[in-house]
Amino acid sequence: MAWVAWNESYRVGNTLLDSDHRILLDLMAQLYDAMETGQSRDVIGSVVGVLAEYVGHHFRREEAIMKAAGFPDLDRHRTEHHDLERQVVDVRDRYQAGERGVLGQDVVDLLKNWLTEHILVSDNSYKPWVERVDSDGSGPSKMAERGGIQS
Repeated sequence: MAWVAWNESYRVGNTLLDSDHRILLDLMAQLYDAMETGQSRDVIGSVVGVLAEYVGHHFRREEAIMKAAGFPDLDRHRTEHHDLERQVVDVRDRYQAGERGVLGQDVVDLLKNWLTEHILVSDNSYKPWVERVDSDGSGPSKMAERGGIQS
């Protein structure tokens, strides 16, 4: 399966979250490339470790921004995050424990599809709310200050 690069359809209207999504897609691309080019177990394990750590970091940030924005479907979204984070951490732990087969192409494709669908569907559902929040989650965005969406 070919890798997916960042494009504007992944934008959610918040600079930090868009940056996080780019980083997550880049980490998945690094994982894909490391596997395709036969990199060492240590290299692949390192990428999986960073991916698992960044997934958790991103989800906490995204949830804080959604909460600050008053996003009404936060609980459902948090559940989706928990499910993916659990899957990524499980893959990391099993791979680092020596279970090389855990990172087959089907798992990488599953993670890629989950991530891209999550951004395009679930994350885009909060776009009208997070566009109103500054990147630090503290208040109205510049767009709102200029007369756009009001808090």
